[in-house]
Amino acid sequence: MKDKVTTLNRDSSFLKSWSSSRAGYGIKQETGAIAIMTVLLLPVILGFFMLALDLSRIYNRQAEMQILADAVALAAAKKLDGTSAGVNAALTAAQQVVEDQVNGPKYAYLHNMTWENAAITFGASHEAGSGWKSSGDAAASPAGLVFVKVDTKLLSGKYGKVALFFAPIISASFSSVEVGHVTIAGKGRLQVTPLAICAMSSTPRDKRPNSNGAQYDELIEYGFRRGVGYDLMNLNPKGPGPMSFQVDPVSLAGSGAAASNLDPSIYAAYICTGTMAVRQVTGATVAVQSPFPIGTYFGHLNSRFDPYSGTCDVNNSPPDSNVKQYAFAGVSWMSTKATVQVAKQDFATTTKLQTVAEIGPTNYPTAVDYGVLWSFARAVPWSSVTNPNAPEPPGGYTPFAATSPNIWSKLYGSTSTIGTYPASAPYLMASGGAYFQSPAVARRPGTANRRVLNIPLLSCPVTGSTATVLGTGKFLMTTQASATSLYAEFGGLTTEDQLGGPVEIYQ
Repeated sequence: MKDKVTTLNRDSSFLKSWSSSRAGYGIKQETGAIAIMTVLLLPVILGFFMLALDLSRIYNRQAEMQILADAVALAAAKKLDGTSAGVNAALTAAQQVVEDQVNGPKYAYLHNMTWENAAITFGASHEAGSGWKSSGDAAASPAGLVFVKVDTKLLSGKYGKVALFFAPIISASFSSVEVGHVTIAGKGRLQVTPLAICAMSSTPRDKRPNSNGAQYDELIEYGFRRGVGYDLMNLNPKGPGPMSFQVDPVSLAGSGAAASNLDPSIYAAYICTGTMAVRQVTGATVAVQSPFPIGTYFGHLNSRFDPYSGTCDVNNSPPDSNVKQYAFAGVSWMSTKATVQVAKQDFATTTKLQTVAEIGPTNYPTAVDYGVLWSFARAVPWSSVTNPNAPEPPGGYTPFAATSPNIWSKLYGSTSTIGTYPASAPYLMASGGAYFQSPAVARRPGTANRRVLNIPLLSCPVTGSTATVLGTGKFLMTTQASATSLYAEFGGLTTEDQLGGPVEIYQ
């Protein structure tokens, strides 16, 4: 006979009382553990909370200091042009940005600041150890200074100082922290077209004697006469054949220059924008290739007059604000109309390729031989040049007066006569159908001086693939280029300080 196994009914009072006691014991254990963990972790939680508040305020103040430094550096760098006036303009721009009560940068979310020149220095390079100059030293010696450095910690207002709320609980030394920002900004590109020609003379500024009297002696710059047009594809001071050059737009010779930089996939964009990604060309050795393929790039050059046929990006290479072409047959300010667009070639000289402007007016007495005159600049009397060894002063040379009796007959031949000349050079006029024409409505207002090509003038003859740049000449495209010619009027020399491109932040 089997033994009977005793079983417990789950509904029995014993099991119910046992389960209830065990549940109560578990709840008490969990409650105690949570309490212990809360006691242990509460300081940590509060610490992170306090840290988050203090760090967020530090972060925001750091952002405010960066905004301050960036705004000042960009505004100041735009004003630098290699002159004391440019340095002073940069200082004024810095002050105006900071002390603009409405739109100026703030600290601690809503407080205005006061500017001090001690916070800004000037340099020729963006490298950290480039010999930064104070505002006073920069104004006294401004040449070549194209970068600014702004350090917000040098402002005596201590705008980067943040009083901490909770960190002092840990240590009194954590009562405050000072943050700041250093920004370096400058012009990293030059508004120089990577197309070069030979200087027609090695002398930057020289006198061109005039047999009609010393008062008509004229300034010539590297052999070029202001107000006279040239075919830039048809010049050579050292031989009878034309010489023109492509210039590496990315690197100077010996510093990364490569033939691939002249590949259309790279080079074309620089012809469109008229820029080079270097900070200096005058006196530098550049990598070149001859000839300049005008047949490939004349369309890119012509985008300045507003035709875009897949050559240039209108956003990066906008048209000029004045696209009026000055064709020789229709210029209103020339009583005696020219029969050519630019000065004729001097066929009497066979040892070099020059124009009649170099030897006239004795042998070429009429304006018809000189092409369009004075559309961009007027000739300058030698008497206006007080120091031939110094660059042109910021205000420019005083040119011959357009109203001077018979001035053209003295400069360009006895039968040359000037008509009704406008108040300023025709290209610089902002209205008047004879002088001014806006680009298409969709591309207005355009950009002033896009038709002005800043061209490197090389020391010739050039042998090999490198050349020395003597200076940079300003040439206005008077009409659109063709597949063989680039017609442009000489308007004087310029410098790197005046040719800086867009301002960029380097640090």
